[in-house]
Amino acid sequence: MATESVVLIRNEGTVRILTLNRPDRLNAFNDELYAAMTACLVAARADASVHVVVLTGAGRAFRSGADRSPGGPVRRDRFETFVDALSIDKPLIAAVNGVAVGIGVTLLPHCDLVLVDASARLRVLFTALGVAPEAGSSYLLSNMMGMQNAAR
Repeated sequence: MATESVVLIRNEGTVRILTLNRPDRLNAFNDELYAAMTACLVAARADASVHVVVLTGAGRAFRSGADRSPGGPVRRDRFETFVDALSIDKPLIAAVNGVAVGIGVTLLPHCDLVLVDASARLRVLFTALGVAPEAGSSYLLSNMMGMQNAAR
């Protein structure tokens, strides 16, 4: 298993598995993680031997949203570049384990298939934080699961 900063990269045949590896921060996104994930997605897109990409998280969380600790805030361009990189021409699968909060949920509609563990907990906090939904989630989530389920 090769390590690229905060992302573990493993190939199983034609499947590339990208595991966020910040379990001490519940895989919260910071600038470093956004940059590493973007680079991994771009590399998977360019690699002809990769046919499928799986996203998952190390430890007890899939992704716990944005890192709010000192040094954790994210540059907007890193976030936008990451969201753009989710649009790859290969099947993108999310394997959700544990907690998924914020971007951990809003990236899911950008995936072709989402597998969610029965014990996983998903939550978006935009209203509680007084911020607008990200990554087109207000549109994409309501289209995928219906307005009432998305609102709930």
